[in-house]
Amino acid sequence: MQEIVSFLVEHPEVLEQVIAGKASLIGVDKDQVFSLIEGFKRIEAGWGPYPNLWFK
Repeated sequence: MQEIVSFLVEHPEVLEQVIAGKASLIGVDKDQVFSLIEGFKRIEAGWGPYPNLWFK
C-alpha cells in the first residue's frame, strides 16, 4: 500500500483520474481505493473535522 501512496503523491494526475473514475489501481479493491481517496481528501482539507493529533 505504501508504494501506491508514494506513486500517487508523485503523480497527482493519476490520483485525479482515479477520483474521477477514469483510471483504476490494479490489485487494489474498491474499499482500499475509497480509503485512499478519503485520506488524500482529508490531507488536502487539513484533516477535516478530526483533530490533528500530531501537531499541537
